[in-house]
Amino acid sequence: MVATIVGCALCGAETVGTLVCGKCTVELSHMMHHLAVRLPDLRQIAAKKASVMVRESSHGSRTVAPVPVNVGAWQLQQSIVEYAVQIGKALGLYIVRVHAESLLEVAARRSQRLMGRNDAVQIYKLAETAVHRLDRQLEPPAERVLIGQCDHCGNDIWSSEDDLAAGWQPCACGTTINIHQVQEQQMFRLALSGAQGTAADLSKLLKGCGLDIERKTISKWKERDWIKPIGKQDGKPVYRLWDVWRTLNR
Repeated sequence: MVATIVGCALCGAETVGTLVCGKCTVELSHMMHHLAVRLPDLRQIAAKKASVMVRESSHGSRTVAPVPVNVGAWQLQQSIVEYAVQIGKALGLYIVRVHAESLLEVAARRSQRLMGRNDAVQIYKLAETAVHRLDRQLEPPAERVLIGQCDHCGNDIWSSEDDLAAGWQPCACGTTINIHQVQEQQMFRLALSGAQGTAADLSKLLKGCGLDIERKTISKWKERDWIKPIGKQDGKPVYRLWDVWRTLNR
């Protein structure tokens, strides 16, 4: 029986009897190892927290937890951890309190098995995207802020002051991005968790998303009865993030 020579589904190179070539399999191993090594650095960035809180359901109860000021790093960390868990399941690993870094290291050693799956291309491309986003987060472009992700390709959108002033900017995929819509989607994702905090902490979080809203401005909105506090923290009024966003765009 003669083996069929086909093109690698990722790079097009000749490969015999497999969907993905050996070079791309080795590259996946390198990417998995890279994610495992750099994920702790991302955790450090995401751990820098303000007193912005979100409400999370757990066994019918409602608990409050802090949201990091760097929303982009926090969301990326969650995405990589979820990816690692799914990869662990794809490898048939018994996952109980296993760090994502450990799952990724195992995946790096078993890249050939992963590339033998029917969803090998998706596994590879997700790893490629995660590595790109991680490196950009750890070494961000000069004088740019991460405002959210492109609806069309999922790439992170890093905006300069000129981009924010213009309201539009091109994505690497060729799509022209409406900056206000990207920011609104970012706010909506946080609002769904019931994000809330003091005027100072919400101001910091919003500035990290490219929205320059001063603490004093939020306090003035309260004085004008445009926004109402929902509680207090250390004697300071606490507001819902969505109420602040809605007032900004009233």
